[in-house]
Amino acid sequence: MDQYVKVTFHCRCAVLVDGVEAGFTNKIFQVETGKHVFDLGTNPCNPTNHTIDVCNTLPDKPLVIIFEKV
Repeated sequence: MDQYVKVTFHCRCAVLVDGVEAGFTNKIFQVETGKHVFDLGTNPCNPTNHTIDVCNTLPDKPLVIIFEKV
């Protein structure tokens, strides 16, 4: 089942999910249900990645994952 996430960061950049580009920051995109590792590649951010079990989301209620500028 598809789930919905929104990764926030101070600028637009690619979001890697399990090492593969899956979307862009500050936009809602879909991932499969389950545990995933989210990171922003070479962009300096804190934390460097999030490992999250994604479930029970809706298009209008995505899981919000926050990265902060270092």
